Amino acid sequence: MLPLASPTAMPFTTAHFVLAIDGLTSVSFSKCSGLAGEVSVEEYQEGGENRFAHRFPSRAAFPNLVLNQGAGPLYELWDWFYEFHVTGMVRPRDGTVVLMSTVDGELAPVRVWAFTRGWPVKLTGPDLDAQSSAVAIEAIEIAHHGLVLKKVL
Repeated sequence: MLPLASPTAMPFTTAHFVLAIDGLTSVSFSKCSGLAGEVSVEEYQEGGENRFAHRFPSRAAFPNLVLNQGAGPLYELWDWFYEFHVTGMVRPRDGTVVLMSTVDGELAPVRVWAFTRGWPVKLTGPDLDAQSSAVAIEAIEIAHHGLVLKKVL
């Protein structure tokens, strides 16, 4: 069946989003990747059935979240990463990545991705170049146990 009309809702812009992690100050970021998931497929070749192989869902997997931001005055993400270097352990934390967009002239959350048991696996400081006036960008990479798109109220 073909649609009678195209949807009138405009897509959200991705100009502003916020990382909120339990127990840490929320931080705005300029770039985020890894908001994805996939399910592995296991094939079973049944004897006598030569037309196809049976395919079954096997295991869910989620890539690490990678977030970039302009280096600012907050140290909490660095401290969270450094926990492992001091104690040999890092406390996993739940968190959200919130896409903010203009709705009725106001900046409001429009999409919320929640992750569970996240922990920092990589922190990258900015590239420093005295001949450039570019923004100093740092990145954090977070491994986690799953990602869910939550409903925005």
